[in-house]
Amino acid sequence: MIPATSAARYGLGVTPPGPSLQARLAVALPPLDQRARRSSAEQDWHPELLDAHDPDDRATLIRLAHPDLDEAIAQDLAELRVDGVPINPRLHPIVHEMVATQIIDDDPPEAFQTAQRLLALGRDPHEVLHMLGSVASTQIRTALHEQQQLSREDHLVALAALPERWDAQARHEPARPPRTSSGARRPRRR
Repeated sequence: MIPATSAARYGLGVTPPGPSLQARLAVALPPLDQRARRSSAEQDWHPELLDAHDPDDRATLIRLAHPDLDEAIAQDLAELRVDGVPINPRLHPIVHEMVATQIIDDDPPEAFQTAQRLLALGRDPHEVLHMLGSVASTQIRTALHEQQQLSREDHLVALAALPERWDAQARHEPARPPRTSSGARRPRRR
C-alpha cells in the first residue's frame, strides 16, 4: 500500500492509512520540484510507486528530491554550494533521512510539532526540514565531540528556539545558547 502522502505528492489517489501518519508523511519528505521530477523520469524512477513509510523507499525519495547532490556525488565532489552555503552531498540526504524518521515515527513528537509550527509561520517546507536537520545534526556532533549522551532536553530546547536560531545562523550572527526548560541559558560547550 502506498501511503497517502506519497499518493498525494506524487499524483496517486490512495486511501490514507490513518490521519496522523498521513499528516506526518506529508511533512517528512522534501517535495519533488520540476527539476527533480525530470531527473527522476530520465533515470526511469517512478516516485509514485515508492512507499515513503518504507525506509529504503524513503531514502530513494529523498535522493530523487536532490538531483544536484547525485550530480555532485557522481563528480566525486566533497562539497557543494547551495545558495552560497557549503553542504556535503553524501551527508545531506542522511540528515534528511534522520529528520524524516523522527517525523514519521513521531519520536520525538516535538519534531513533528515543531515542523507544523514552522509551516504555520509560512516557512518553506524544505527549509523546515533543514531547520530540524540542523538541530539533530548539532546534537549528534556535540554528543560525539564531547563524548556525552544525547540530551533529550537539549534537543527540545533547540527545537523550541526555531526559527529564530536558524535565522540568526543564516545572517551569520553568533547564536546565543538556547534557554533550558527552566529558563536558564545553557552554557556554550567547547
